[in-house]
Amino acid sequence: MTGRSLELYFVDGKPDGMLTAEVFNWTGHVIMSPRTQIAEALARKEARYTGVYLLLGDKDGEPCAYIGEAEDISDRIKSHDAKREWWTTAVLVTSAANNLNKAHVKYLEARLV
Repeated sequence: MTGRSLELYFVDGKPDGMLTAEVFNWTGHVIMSPRTQIAEALARKEARYTGVYLLLGDKDGEPCAYIGEAEDISDRIKSHDAKREWWTTAVLVTSAANNLNKAHVKYLEARLV
């Protein structure tokens, strides 16, 4: 297996805040955001793209994850905000060029589940 380079960008300069990640020679884009900064994360252009997302947190003292897909991740996460109060971190996975389609994200969602 060959090595890879990963670029992490700490949006507000803090490792516990919002960050973006890209792997060199890969067209994907990842945003990870604490719930306290979700409004800023969803305001980014990549959050309006087609992709998969993970909502992570604790529910009843147990680690919990919700995995979903959407053609507009921002709209979909906003609909979860009131219904799923347990999550503390969101991870959004999109393509840097917004070239994922519904079949791509359905496949990715299934693989993550």
